[in-house]
Amino acid sequence: MRAARLVTPRKWELLDVEKPMATEEMMLVRVERVAICGTDKPAFIGLSPTYPVDLGRTGHEGIGIVECCTSGEFDEGDRILLWGFDRGLFQEYVLALPNSCVLLPEDMDPEVVLMSQLLGTVIHCFYKLGNVINQTVVVLGQGPVGQLFNATLRNLGAKHIVAVDVLDHRLAVAKEMGATHTLNPDRDDVIEAVSDLTSGRLADIVVEAVGKEKTFNQCTKLTKHSGSIVYFGVPNKENQEGLMRLKFLELFTKEIEIITSVGPNPMEDYTIALDWITQGRLDVRPMLTHVWDFERIQEAFELAFDHPESDGALKVILKF
Repeated sequence: MRAARLVTPRKWELLDVEKPMATEEMMLVRVERVAICGTDKPAFIGLSPTYPVDLGRTGHEGIGIVECCTSGEFDEGDRILLWGFDRGLFQEYVLALPNSCVLLPEDMDPEVVLMSQLLGTVIHCFYKLGNVINQTVVVLGQGPVGQLFNATLRNLGAKHIVAVDVLDHRLAVAKEMGATHTLNPDRDDVIEAVSDLTSGRLADIVVEAVGKEKTFNQCTKLTKHSGSIVYFGVPNKENQEGLMRLKFLELFTKEIEIITSVGPNPMEDYTIALDWITQGRLDVRPMLTHVWDFERIQEAFELAFDHPESDGALKVILKF
């Protein structure tokens, strides 16, 4: 079977390796689609503790077709959202626990239902936020996560959804995904604009969907007194340990609540996300910009993380 391995920073190699066999506990699944996620970036740019990285890693957003399930929980040919798998998903076959996977409809585009994974991860955060109706929310970073925050906030009734990013093509998609306002910090004074929008009150909630020290500290300046910062951007984009220097006195004096979120409950959050997608509550298609053959994994990573502006990249997906 085909598999990819990150051998050194910024260099993938393609290999032919032995196909795994189903067991009594784990079913054999042929990977159909695997998406590139922002959390794949650290290893690609050189922040993995060791190289080469394990075969197939760091791929984790995937769907596949069941080829053998000895427990009978799934039928051969079922399409599933993968969870509880035994290896990284940048390879053609994996083993997965049946009770950790979600059955997907067969009559929808695979790229669309694949987004149940990432959307479910975003929805998971909202249990911690409570009511967002009529609130002003700033979303820093308009990658796929930021776009899904826009869409979820729109579904749940936020009044102002302010999308912030330095790439204009992402801001254009943000409008389609639910943002009411867009700002580019390279030419807009973001703090002044949010202050004007809220008559000086600033944002009720600021979402950090980037994962960098600078944007975390920017959140404090954009958040109202006793407001909330949602830190969602995984904080290892600049160093392995995720170390950051925060202007904590400002956080302290403004009595800002910090909410972190990273791990979903697959059987709850992914199924809710799938319902939203199949019911048409939100359309993920505007953010699905590239679907490339798996053999182009090197080009796909370079597009996603080195020059997304060159071809309007947002969510990049690999297909087998």
